[in-house]
Amino acid sequence: MSTALVEDVEVLRSGLASDQPEIEVTLRLPRDSAKKVLDLLDAEQTVGALVIPATQEFAPAEAAKILGMSRPTLMRLMAVGRIRSRKAGKHHRIPAAAIQEFRERQREEGDPMAVVAALANQHGNVD
Repeated sequence: MSTALVEDVEVLRSGLASDQPEIEVTLRLPRDSAKKVLDLLDAEQTVGALVIPATQEFAPAEAAKILGMSRPTLMRLMAVGRIRSRKAGKHHRIPAAAIQEFRERQREEGDPMAVVAALANQHGNVD
């Protein structure tokens, strides 16, 4: 990260630490970073995008909400290995990366609800 960018980030952090409703900053970004910022702002305006740290983990109810499905459906998908998860004691945790992987597979496979319906029918369960 360039020295100028480090300084810009510090200015942005100090601006966010204030109670001001708007923050005015000037950033000098590498072209790739500027494209990412623009993509994020566009996505926020059009579909209400969120930024989720890649290392974050979610409880099944939270992950289901992010994916727009019911918790029982998510649990079935986890049971058949369609969504990666881990156990923390008696509780399941779903990594943010697993949620993203599932979304990418949905896009590649076509209609995501058809996949969910097929799994539900295969196991005799319906939401």
